[in-house]
Parts: sequence; C-alpha cells; structure tokens
Amino acid sequence: MEDDLDADRRMLTELAEWSQRYSPIVGLEDAIAPTCILLDTTGGADCFGGEEALLRRAREDFKKNEWTVAIALADTIGMAWAQAACGVAKHATPQATLPIAALRLSVATLALLDQLGIERIEQLTALPRDEVAERFGPEVGLRLDQMMGRVAEVIAPLHPEPEAAASWAFDDPVERRDIVVKVLDRLLERLQVILEKRHMGTRLVECVFELDGAESQRLECSLSRPARTAGYLQPLLHLKLEQVRVAAPIRAMSVRAVVLERFADEQPNLFDAGSDAALAQLLDSLTSRLGKDAVTTPRFVADPQPELACRYESTAMWTARSASGTDSRSESATFSAHRPLRLFARPRAIQVVALVPNGLPQRFRVANTDHAVVGCRGPERIETGWWRGDDVQRDYYLVETTDGTRWWIFQRIDDGRWFLHGCFD
Repeated sequence: MEDDLDADRRMLTELAEWSQRYSPIVGLEDAIAPTCILLDTTGGADCFGGEEALLRRAREDFKKNEWTVAIALADTIGMAWAQAACGVAKHATPQATLPIAALRLSVATLALLDQLGIERIEQLTALPRDEVAERFGPEVGLRLDQMMGRVAEVIAPLHPEPEAAASWAFDDPVERRDIVVKVLDRLLERLQVILEKRHMGTRLVECVFELDGAESQRLECSLSRPARTAGYLQPLLHLKLEQVRVAAPIRAMSVRAVVLERFADEQPNLFDAGSDAALAQLLDSLTSRLGKDAVTTPRFVADPQPELACRYESTAMWTARSASGTDSRSESATFSAHRPLRLFARPRAIQVVALVPNGLPQRFRVANTDHAVVGCRGPERIETGWWRGDDVQRDYYLVETTDGTRWWIFQRIDDGRWFLHGCFD
C-alpha cells in the first residue's frame, strides 16, 4: 500500500501544534516527507525545572497520548536529529562515533559511502575536505557543518493556516429570512474563494447564527464527497435553513468548512461525467432534508451468518470509504451468486416432511400452504466461530417446488428444527 504523504504531514503538523506547550517556536524538519518535529527550547527549559526535567516531561506526555517517539536535546538541529535517530537523549555520545546515517544525507550518498566502507562520522572527517566535496558534492560538508554548529540552521516556525470561514455582522439584528439567505449565499461565495486558493474541498459545512439576547444557533450540512462551489452548497444549506426556527433576531452569522479534504482535479469521463456528480447531489439533497441517519446504503460484510452479512450505514460513511478505496460493494457479487434475492430478517419456523430422519426434505408447509419439493440442492453447512458465544450451525438447502418457486431453507443442527430463510423468485 502506498504511503499517503499528505496525510502523514497533516498528522505531524497536528502533533507539532500540540507540542507548542513546550516551546513557542516549533516547526517541521525541512524534507519532502518530514518525520521529525523541531523545537527551540532556548531559555525555556528553566520553566520545566531544567533540561532533564523537560525531557522527562515530554516523554511522559507523549507516552500518555500513546505516541512512541525518540526525543533528543542538543545545541544544534543537526546534532539533536542525529541523537534522536540513534536513540541518544542528551550529549551522551561523542559526535565522531555516530554512524554516517546520523548526518541526514540522501539515500544515494549514504549508499555510496557504504560502498566505500565509511560507516562513522570520524572516518568521514578524517578525509580531506576538498576531496569529499569533489566526490560527494556540497551536501556532506553542509551537514557536517550544521551538526558542529559552524553553519547556522534555524527552525521555520509552524504557522497553522487559519480556518476556512467567512462571517458577517449586521448593523442591526435582522429577522427577515430573505436577508439571511442573501447573506448566506454571499458567505458561501467567500468560502469558495478560500477553498479554491487552498485547492481543498469540504465534506462538512457549519453555519452559526449569533442571536440577540439568546444563545447562538448552528446548523451543519454533511456532503457525500468534497465540494467547494457556492452553487453546490447554497441549495443544500437553504434546505437546512428551512428546517430550523431561529429563536431571536440575528446579530451576526458565519459559515465554516469543518472537514477539509484535498480536491481531486480530475478529467471526467466523456460518457459518465455527470453520473457521479448527479448521484452525489441527490444524496446530499436527501441528507440535508431527512438527516444523515435516514439516508443509508447496504454494505456486505464477511459474516458466515446470512442475516448478519448485510448491514446498513450512513451514505456519508460509505462515500468516505469509497474515496479511500476500501468500498466493499464489490462483495455483493459473491453473495448474490448463491444467496436468495429475498432474505428474511429472521428465519421462519416451518414443518418439513422427509423420508428418513435428517434426510432431504420432500414437503414443507409455509403460511398454511403445503409445498411439494421436486428438486433439492444441498446441504451447505454454515457455522459461526466459537468466540461468538452461542454457536450457529445450519445445513442450508435450495429447494424447488411443483409451482416452480425456489426457496432457501435450513435445518438447525443442534435440535433438528427446520426454518425458511429466503426466496429466490
């Protein structure tokens, strides 16, 4: 599975923001795929009782939040990175004895050094500086100088992007719905500009009304896929607005993109360019009018017990899973191949006549109607695992009756009782 570099960076950024409790200057390492958070603790360690106390506090906090980290404290960024990479907390290992990998060199440079048998920094520093630069370029010398403090390296402080939001304050509180709708449309247009600049879409939009003499009210709109255009969001929020009664005149209002997601600028297919968009708009409209829990989709799950092999979930969860490539709708072909078109939620007890005990069914009775069996296929043994508690053990049969109807029946192994579970026609 490919790495999601954007998701990794977002997670590391959130962790860096959380780490600002230790220092006001926090940033990420300068790399395409950063894996390290940098903090400038100059003059701040005394607030925690010294450097050792700061390191101890940081380890405890990260562990408490279930993060496994390597933490190091040093005079330079390069040395701190090297010590963390080597599992050294603070000034415990001479620089010269550290491995070459502690220098933050490129993979190609490390491979070349390994071929030459250079494994430690002391071996590298013993070589003439000009020959090293000629053979490996300026990278090796720069990383050495950064570690030793001969070249300055500063932390680029992390400045989180402001939230994607737009607001409006009225000169006097308003109650007219047409004015509120007009301002809402204008705010969504502003929000579209913000999202376009960030190349992002949103799956959840929130609208907040600040009321005169009453608590603020909010409404939210969940989307089946990322969107950012005002033309798409406006009718959905209009539907939401129709369903609420504002308790007092409105002093101010705002809209905010709560859940941001990278917007896929893809070339649509010539023949089905509008199909996905139309389905998404239909789902979003229904969800806005009925609520996200009322609009569901079936999802097949790998469960040996047939009545538990299909579950219903919110379309918002389904579309999120589809976007991440984990949609399980393709499993439906596996189930429909040998499962009835109609499956009863609960198996119905029936009376079965067989020539011999536990033999193939010859006749059975459903809803006061007798059915004679002319064809029978089975049994198919279905069992649940022991960890489920009460074991389910059944022998299923596909039976065809004289009127051409096909039924799915089973015999329970523990007591020999028969049940009707579905119909193929």
